[in-house]
Amino acid sequence: MCKSLDEIIDALRSFVGSFDVQRLPAQQAMHVVRQFGEIERLTAAGRTLAADRVQNTRAWRATGSASAAAWIARETGSTLSQASAALNNAQRLKQLPATREAFLSGQLSEAQTTEITTAAVMDHSAEASLLDLAGRESVSALRERCRDVRAAAVGDEDVSERIRRGRYLRHWLDRDGAMRMDIRMAPDDGAPLLVVIKSRQEKIQREARRAGQLEEPEAYAADALLSLADGAGAPKAVVHVHVSEASLERGHTIAGETCRVDGVAPITVTAAQRLAGRGVVKLIQKEGVEVQRVAHVGRVIPAHLRTALEERDPTCVVPGCDRRFGLEIDHIVPFASGGPTRLENLARLCRWHHSQKTHHGWRLYGGPGAWEWTRGARKVRSAAPLTSGRNDHPPPSRGG
Repeated sequence: MCKSLDEIIDALRSFVGSFDVQRLPAQQAMHVVRQFGEIERLTAAGRTLAADRVQNTRAWRATGSASAAAWIARETGSTLSQASAALNNAQRLKQLPATREAFLSGQLSEAQTTEITTAAVMDHSAEASLLDLAGRESVSALRERCRDVRAAAVGDEDVSERIRRGRYLRHWLDRDGAMRMDIRMAPDDGAPLLVVIKSRQEKIQREARRAGQLEEPEAYAADALLSLADGAGAPKAVVHVHVSEASLERGHTIAGETCRVDGVAPITVTAAQRLAGRGVVKLIQKEGVEVQRVAHVGRVIPAHLRTALEERDPTCVVPGCDRRFGLEIDHIVPFASGGPTRLENLARLCRWHHSQKTHHGWRLYGGPGAWEWTRGARKVRSAAPLTSGRNDHPPPSRGG
């Protein structure tokens, strides 16, 4: 086998070395690109199988490498993350015979295989549809669909909350002295920010065109981000959420359904409801490709009621918390559980305490001037609570 591969490599090296691309007719050049693409896909498949064998036999230990991935990265001239991804692919392919067959036959690229395997191992029923999509659509479209599959497969767990716990914003200077940034946040946190930046970017770009200037859209996006520092004229963030009516009624998605922020990423139904408390959200309810209804969820709470609530709760109502900015409106008895949208059933919480109440078992009791914040069941007191204080969503089994 190795001798055959050596002969193939020698033949390819000879062909590429004598390849006079300038004499190649256009149509034939296109055909050669397709052929080399197939060779590349087959090469990736063979390398993945062999890499898995190297890891399983522990042959890499004799080379002094720190891991199988480190050895593969060095030998193939790839990064450690790319080598690790190939090894992970090999493991997941053992559970997905149809994807494995498509990969080994050269039908799938390594990128397509990675997207499909990471989604299909979480929902095996989606494998066939993802393979069909890979044959018709771009890698970008496949990646988006795979995100939906992974998000739906998680079930009731609030993915946004898990991501939020790992949020960060980092900055540094590159070699040219330019400031660089890297930010990680939950999609439902980032979506309003992107909407505002996009709105300002379009305005700045229009003004630049009128002045006869033309730069890349990314440059105007950077200008838009900088303009947020002045705090003036920020447009209202209108976030488009695509979700089915069944998902809304159920309160979460199941396999085959999606709840996603248009142009951003899939989010949970819980996250969509949380967004509704922070600004105007358009819920675009679809069945298949047909739009059934568009609801402006941010207007569920009437303006007069919102004004009264802001007047009553100028800060987060949790005792000892004085946060005034970025407050979110909480239904003390959840709306989905029949809690009314009335002043006595509403309170303003900072994002942190809202998250603790929603996901980690903390509960709010009482009323203005006598709010109580406790974890778990409320201690018995002589005064009856204003509301039942039930949690927005059942807390996860792990602690907060």
